[in-house]
Amino acid sequence: MASDDSGSGSGSGPETESDADVDADSDSRTGTGAATKDTSVPSLETPSVEDTTGYGLTLTLIGGVLLALAYYGVVAIRGTRQLGQAIPEPFYGLALAVLFVLELLNSRRLGAFALARAIAFTVIYGALFVFAVEGGASLWENPDLALEGYAGVTVLAVALVVAALLYVGYLTVVESDGARGANG
Repeated sequence: MASDDSGSGSGSGPETESDADVDADSDSRTGTGAATKDTSVPSLETPSVEDTTGYGLTLTLIGGVLLALAYYGVVAIRGTRQLGQAIPEPFYGLALAVLFVLELLNSRRLGAFALARAIAFTVIYGALFVFAVEGGASLWENPDLALEGYAGVTVLAVALVVAALLYVGYLTVVESDGARGANG
């Protein structure tokens, strides 16, 4: 095992007992010791409650509401409504730009990862926003779509469950990617 020479000492002498203990501890945490399991196949780990953030939970709830409204937007567009009837299309472009900038500036690390995450966020939440606005306008004109038989409650419940499952899936992928990076 290679040792880190950045600490105090010359690095050419024998390893002390405390250094060996630290290295043994790091081996057990990172899975690089002799008694490790095979990590050639990446495994997905279930995220814990500590992995969630207030930002993620907020986006999940907002995403669920947007998804419910977007459902009605898709239904309206498949029917008689056309995209851009609720608000003019340039405002959708403005909303996408604002989403992109907010997510990019909210990133903890700047670089290719932050750019890719901002683009993905803009595509997903931008599409939800566009369809949600159209769905909200459609429901404003015809509220019976959601009120008849309490269909809106069912759509909202399903949308919240889907949003939560997507968030847990995202956390699972991020955690397994982080574990692979620590083991690799």
